Amino acid sequence: MIAAATTIDASRIAFAKEKHHLNGKDLLGEGIKKNGKHKIHTTGKKVDVFAEVNNGKVTAVTAAGMQVKKVRSRQKLAETTPGITLASMQLAQADVYYYGYWVYDDVTDYYYWFPADYVIVDSSWVEYTA
Repeated sequence: MIAAATTIDASRIAFAKEKHHLNGKDLLGEGIKKNGKHKIHTTGKKVDVFAEVNNGKVTAVTAAGMQVKKVRSRQKLAETTPGITLASMQLAQADVYYYGYWVYDDVTDYYYWFPADYVIVDSSWVEYTA
């Protein structure tokens, strides 16, 4: 009976997902000037992440086998140096948003952040929550 109770309690433990905030603008680089699909990153599971560019705007981010959602935040969550960086808790001006493509699976979250002039700003972006 004690073993059964221990098993039930252990199954309720939720493990925190790894979160990686990356500067999409820096990762994309000169690719913003060329229409098409550009590799911007490879995840820890060796999945390639691509940004699709059309007329100087990132229109989508894709990664095989991973889900993608569009998020926005007033916080600057990625530093200017490309690579994995921890979230910066620096607050931006109240009317400035950063736009991110959240690429995720059951273990890891990757956020690729872009300034507003790199994306098409519409009502499809949802607020980022930590």
